[in-house]
Amino acid sequence: MRFSISMPAEVRDRVKAHAAAVGLDVSAFLTIAAVSQMDEEDRARAVLGPFVQARAEAEAIAAEGTADTWTDELVLTSEEQAEVDAILRRLPRGEAAA
Repeated sequence: MRFSISMPAEVRDRVKAHAAAVGLDVSAFLTIAAVSQMDEEDRARAVLGPFVQARAEAEAIAAEGTADTWTDELVLTSEEQAEVDAILRRLPRGEAAA
């Protein structure tokens, strides 16, 4: 296969210098660099893939719920409720304003 690429002169000069330093022509050097980059990305996808999938599944499950489903399951002890009330600067439940 044959293709051409465009790049700024300073990048072209660096590529040529690096290729020459390892005894390769530019085509071989760029091919090796591209394959190396693809291999690195494949390894990252293999490691991170299960986490990406798990996150997507968790987000889908979370999107199905509503705030009501969470609050229905929330039961505070009287001490926890008193702390929440104090934080929110409310009167404890059941007490009338003086």
